[in-house]
Amino acid sequence: MTDFREARAALWGFLVTGFFFVLVLGNGDVPTQSFFALFRNYLLAGFSLWFAIGVFGLAILLWRNRPRDGQEAPSPAMVILSWFRVQWEENRLTRTFWPPLLFAMLLTAFNAFKQKILATQPFTHDGWLAEADQWLFFGQDGWAFFHNLFGSPAATQFIDTSYHAWFLPMSVGVIICAFLGAKSYRLRTQYLFSYIFVWIGLGSVMAFLLPSAGPCFFNDLVGSHQSYADMMAVLREHDAVLQSQGGHVQALNNMSALLGARGADGIVIGGGISAMPSVHNGLSVLFAIAAFHIHRWVGFAMIGYAVLIWVGSVYLGWHYALDGIVSAIATLAFWRFAGQLADAIARPVEPWARLAPQA
Repeated sequence: MTDFREARAALWGFLVTGFFFVLVLGNGDVPTQSFFALFRNYLLAGFSLWFAIGVFGLAILLWRNRPRDGQEAPSPAMVILSWFRVQWEENRLTRTFWPPLLFAMLLTAFNAFKQKILATQPFTHDGWLAEADQWLFFGQDGWAFFHNLFGSPAATQFIDTSYHAWFLPMSVGVIICAFLGAKSYRLRTQYLFSYIFVWIGLGSVMAFLLPSAGPCFFNDLVGSHQSYADMMAVLREHDAVLQSQGGHVQALNNMSALLGARGADGIVIGGGISAMPSVHNGLSVLFAIAAFHIHRWVGFAMIGYAVLIWVGSVYLGWHYALDGIVSAIATLAFWRFAGQLADAIARPVEPWARLAPQA
């Protein structure tokens, strides 16, 4: 029996994402050719991940169906065809393909918005966000607090590597939703809608209303701030030590690339500068919430990772402390709302039944 919840969830997801996609594309500042080239790249990345995860899942299925007691094991082709047959009968392949397509549309629109539309906003909120750091960290800037606590080249390398590893759960998590079964409808729908709300609500709408560059770009784009100049000097010192040992601070390379891409004619993958609120922190909280539905200890591990991402965002100078706090609160609200939305979608309205004559 076909599960129409999946189709309704995908429809609502594409309505929200599609509106954002068209709105960004229709903006006069976004180059159409570059926009669709970016979409093609994200689409290829999304379905490449889908294929890789599918191969991994196939290996698990073949292991579970390995020969036992002289029985012949099914061939990989039979396992694949059987899986696709079940997906077609249950949901017409809707839940199989809408997560990677959603991934491509969402990241393309966000990337273009951040680099071309958000860039038209002056960074007017860095001042009070920097002052908030002073209040939160007992008269110190956030970066100085954490560097004084445990700062070292080794700590910088660990935090830098962990921070940039965020891209793995960010992309893999949404693609895994394509392979969850029918019993996972609510978790899948709640996760995917929360994912949409973080990228659009946090990373786009709130970022447009609260434009800020972040500590690492303060002296380049906002004004003069000696403490943040000292922060960049410390990171460069750590980078020099790490380079002598065969490592480096990837954040410095990325910061330089973002400054170089500012004002570029086309759209660069990952381009655009914005601090408040933090998508990195928001999605890390989302990972932790969803992880608890897998296993309690996985959830605790992802909470630890979310805290590490928040500390790292301040330690490396990407964000003010408040950026992550606001994102965490908003993501929790998004998760709750997405769950209610998933339940509402699962209860289809039958308007014609209301017109039936009452007995």
